[in-house]
Amino acid sequence: MIIASNDPEFKSILKLSEKIATEKMPVVIVGETGTGKTFLAKYIHSKSPFKSEPFISVRITDLPETLVESEILGVEKGIATGVLPKAGILESAGSGMICIAGLEDVSFKTQALFLRVLETGEFEKIGGKRKLKFNGRIIAEFQNDPAILIREKKLRADLFYRLNVFEIYLPPLRERKRDILPLFKKFLKEEFKKHKIKNFEIEEDLKDFILNYNWNGNIRELKNVAIYLSLKNETFLKAEYLPPSYLLSISTPIENATNAKMSLKQLKKAYIMSVLARCGGNRSEAAKWLKISRKNLWEQLKEK
Repeated sequence: MIIASNDPEFKSILKLSEKIATEKMPVVIVGETGTGKTFLAKYIHSKSPFKSEPFISVRITDLPETLVESEILGVEKGIATGVLPKAGILESAGSGMICIAGLEDVSFKTQALFLRVLETGEFEKIGGKRKLKFNGRIIAEFQNDPAILIREKKLRADLFYRLNVFEIYLPPLRERKRDILPLFKKFLKEEFKKHKIKNFEIEEDLKDFILNYNWNGNIRELKNVAIYLSLKNETFLKAEYLPPSYLLSISTPIENATNAKMSLKQLKKAYIMSVLARCGGNRSEAAKWLKISRKNLWEQLKEK
């Protein structure tokens, strides 16, 4: 697994990840949704001496509420008639890694299952009488600051302190300006490859948008936009090809034009983009709205 970055802060995160990969201590990764927390956990695993062992990624809230304990601990043979023995997550991990998300969304009782494993290094299957050794490593993901989650009584303080041997904060994509366009191009290249397209170009207006958009969904959202644009089957990508909701975000309202110190050309382009967005990207409808021909609209959009 290779991760490249032009951002100094993210480069230091990768270096730290490589250093701690050789250890078996728990790790906490904090970052907004879509910043790549699980991807970083996989990267740490890939750099560890145990990379051939299992990597298990689990969101606790996705497990059936009545089966959480059995999914985590496993079930011993012969516990009851008709109940089959089962290896839980802890056993299945072997000497590998368990990447856990959603701890703050489950009960303190469920959180205590992991606390006991971290404290003793052991666990018992449901219905079991012998203690099994946990040989793996746990990485916990959080979208919000764990200190806040503790204050809000969503996360056990004792569990967090056991987990927090190493803490890594993943910055949101908007703070990694140097990585935005390279990532966008990478995603486009991957998608176009599926359509057997090798070469493509990106309009400057689209580059400006991609670079300056807020990306609340971070890398995941950026990739989704790349996938959407690749489906247009165009090799010269323009801002007007963006999904309608994104077109609206780049359409500066007329009343704000003075504050933005927009030129007449910029104001005209912004208004056209706003109309295009209102029409769901339909050029024919937008041309009717603007009372110009479709050809004229195309020329206006083409104009730099």
